[in-house]
Amino acid sequence: MEQTRVIGHVVSVSGFRLKVELSPETKSSTRATLDGAHRAVAINSFLTFDLGAGVHAIGSLSDLEARETYDPTQDEELSLELIKPRRIASIQLLGTVGPTSTKKWKFDTGITVLPTLDTPAEVASPELLHSIFGDPPARNRPQDWGDSDFDYALEVGHQTGDENNKVKASFNDLFSRPLAIVGNTGSGKSYTVASLLRGIIDNEKVMSVKGIDPHIFILDINGEYANAFLSEKESGYAREPNRIYVNGKEWSVPIWLMNSEEACEWLSASEQTQQPVLKAWWAFLKGRTPEGGRTESDFLGEALAAIQLMYPLSGLSKNIARDRYLAISSFLEGSGIDKSELDGAMREYLARQQSGEYVNFYGAPVTNPVVIDNALRALSPRIEEARPAENAGEAKVHSGDTPIYFSAGVLGNTATLAAAASQEEAPQIEQHLTTLRMRLKARLADRRWSSLINYDQLGIKSAADWFRSLGFEAGASKVTVLDLSMMSHEVLPFICAVVGRVLLEAREKLPAGSRYSNPWLLVLEEAHNYARPSRQGEDRGQVLSRKAFERVAKEGRKFGLSLVVASQRPSEISPTIISQCANFFSHRLQNPDDIDHLKRILPRQAQRLLDQVTVLGSGEAIVFGSAVHVPARVQVKIPAQQPWSTTAAPFADWSKPKPFPLKEVMSAWGVEDE
Repeated sequence: MEQTRVIGHVVSVSGFRLKVELSPETKSSTRATLDGAHRAVAINSFLTFDLGAGVHAIGSLSDLEARETYDPTQDEELSLELIKPRRIASIQLLGTVGPTSTKKWKFDTGITVLPTLDTPAEVASPELLHSIFGDPPARNRPQDWGDSDFDYALEVGHQTGDENNKVKASFNDLFSRPLAIVGNTGSGKSYTVASLLRGIIDNEKVMSVKGIDPHIFILDINGEYANAFLSEKESGYAREPNRIYVNGKEWSVPIWLMNSEEACEWLSASEQTQQPVLKAWWAFLKGRTPEGGRTESDFLGEALAAIQLMYPLSGLSKNIARDRYLAISSFLEGSGIDKSELDGAMREYLARQQSGEYVNFYGAPVTNPVVIDNALRALSPRIEEARPAENAGEAKVHSGDTPIYFSAGVLGNTATLAAAASQEEAPQIEQHLTTLRMRLKARLADRRWSSLINYDQLGIKSAADWFRSLGFEAGASKVTVLDLSMMSHEVLPFICAVVGRVLLEAREKLPAGSRYSNPWLLVLEEAHNYARPSRQGEDRGQVLSRKAFERVAKEGRKFGLSLVVASQRPSEISPTIISQCANFFSHRLQNPDDIDHLKRILPRQAQRLLDQVTVLGSGEAIVFGSAVHVPARVQVKIPAQQPWSTTAAPFADWSKPKPFPLKEVMSAWGVEDE
């Protein structure tokens, strides 16, 4: 035992909490030892207690007090008058440190033997502290791995008040399971995100592998990460309203990436009447293109089915008859089958309907069953004759959930919507389809949704094209910054939901044996905007987005997709997502709900540390989770390239004769300066 390190002795053992009476000569917060000056009697300093056989218990100093007397009602201690006050330090035990065969120290969170009364309390040596903070647990050893390193100790910063005590975390554990980074605005949250991600791409071993795939996807809803990860040329792009940018280039989330559920929510389709028809229509749109593998026989079969829906002719209204006719024409497009007789019959019928002819006793319009029936009877044999034999072994089954391209132009032709309704339902459902068409027309005309339908202009005509636009191409960056800052609050959750779901489903399609290869990391910046807890009357986009990221949080680890959840309000994040986070960086928080939320997650032996969360400085964070041995208060490492997240300096800026750039704002807003 090195006497220069001893600062007191144990006077109380209560569970995993100790009380140490400080020596009279221990008055300074630091202690000079043979290997330099170290923090001793200070909150968050570390003390060790000899357990024998070279093993030491280690604990963190959480409280200091001086007592003139002891109250017999507290701690069951006898009342004793003292000439001088007894100075007591409260210690929370964290684990044990023991020697290894290589003469190094190894930390273990388990404590089987507790220090006894009068055990000396010593200042932790640099070697012991390094075993705790500089040598994090190695996680996720791959199967059949050799003797080479499989994990990396990533430096995240240094312990507050001790720049020499570097704090490192398991690279694998941080980025293979959900990670939460929380804190009030201005507390350094964005810098922490950038610092951790720079720790990935600046790593020599990671960068030495010349791949063509990105590893990291950032949903940047404030437009602040371009400066941290893109070159000066790439980060200087001009942004326009209602546009999405990927690494400085305009981008699209094509509407055909939506599955049937997302399409129904996007158009607010009613569950009982509109959703079945819309889902059938969505599947049809995705099946009519060459990329979908839809055969000519499929289209001709759909045409025959649509002809059957025309009967009984006497029961069709003008609108239903027109829609069924347009559906038949759409199915026969490009087939070469002569349908001129049906075209003429429908033109004649519609013209007479317009002039008021063909009405029944009650004045309601009806069809001319003779003219149209003759045309349909002549058309059906031609379709049957032209319909090739099916090869069931080669046919592919596609649904409305398959990410298959269709032209944005076909969305304007909703005639095939009526073909999805059965003959019996058609008269009752027609009015509901009318409102669905109106909503679709309004959505397509709304410029806020332009990033869903601009894919033809950008040359994105397949799911493979879309992934290549994300950076899956030669020479691409390992970080993909999706700038969503110009999206409206109504559009943003839909965009985020589709991106999150498609990335997860892409990983789910991998063979079981290769799901862990080429893992991805998805960063949710300001996640409280689109991953909120369930609420009554919430927007449909919020429901979709929450479901998508809850699935990623729960299932993504199995498929090589992990999350970094960054937010100002941890209590405003879905509990399902937060509960799956294995590691936390908690910057300064003031809201009691947020603090209580984190306290329920933090290990009991470190909950007192979170009491300091309201007084953390900018860039400071309390780090805890499975990537580090023990919770610690850390000054996070400043990233080499910093995000656009600087706090304004009103005094300095208002002292300059520099006008507000109103013209630039109007231009970015899409409004001309008159």
